[in-house]
Amino acid sequence: MVVPLLIAIGLAVLAGGAATFWLWGVQRQRLERAEGLTLLSAMRWREFSKIVVDGLRARGFEPETAEDAAERGQDSVIHLRRDGREWLLACKQGVNYRVTPVVIGDVTDAVRFHGADGGVVATPGTADSDARRLATGRVELVDGEELWPLVRLQLAASVREELSNKSRKVVMRQSVLAWVAALALGLFVGMMMPRAPAQVDPQVDATGPTPTAPRVAGQDAPLVAAPATEEERRTEVTRMVGTLPGVERAMWSTRSTLMVFLVDENADPVNGICSVLKKYEDLRTSRLHLQPPTGSSRPARFLQCATF
Repeated sequence: MVVPLLIAIGLAVLAGGAATFWLWGVQRQRLERAEGLTLLSAMRWREFSKIVVDGLRARGFEPETAEDAAERGQDSVIHLRRDGREWLLACKQGVNYRVTPVVIGDVTDAVRFHGADGGVVATPGTADSDARRLATGRVELVDGEELWPLVRLQLAASVREELSNKSRKVVMRQSVLAWVAALALGLFVGMMMPRAPAQVDPQVDATGPTPTAPRVAGQDAPLVAAPATEEERRTEVTRMVGTLPGVERAMWSTRSTLMVFLVDENADPVNGICSVLKKYEDLRTSRLHLQPPTGSSRPARFLQCATF
């Protein structure tokens, strides 16, 4: 019994611990990233682009100066600089946006047209496999999973805290459910495991049953452990007396008198009745009322099995 219990507990702890580790180490980050990308998609394009530009500083990009922008004039693309060379930035907004080879081709053409060193496509959405294969030369692709670590710190601290709290609450609920499932799994496995059969001591088995002392004829039966309550003991007496030969039934006419109805006026079940009464210390001195069968000319008899 101990081994299955330990295995069940160990399995529950292992499953619950693994689920907790995954939820807090992986799932929480996924939830926060998904909420953050949704927030970015809800921004206006200009706000989103500014956050992306600030985030790209970690990769060595710098926004163009006001003088460069004034000299170039109004343009539809965002110009950046890295290592003194010009780069173009294309921000594609929308968490459901999908970068295709056409988008990569358009950015590549813009890079050639402006004589830039390269281009960056940034989106909170995703890119298909063909677009990723094309974005290996002069065009860099930064989609959802890669974009979020770049721009997360550019958000206001209160916004980051709100996203973190929201993901934490979800993970806490999921952790509780995971532990409930782990405990249920451990309980199920513990119940399904086979139990080891009870072992018999070979020494006890070899010696055989312990011999009992012979009963001496005429000796009263030893007192036995009485049932729990007095009423139970009285009920047991009437039941046992009612099974004796020559007895129809028995009942307690008073608290101290056992009335026995006989089916045969010649029957003498006194010894059997006394043997039953003497088993119970509080009933052994009860008075017996032996009632002959109906129509018998014999009178009723009254006696006691024991006086002390």
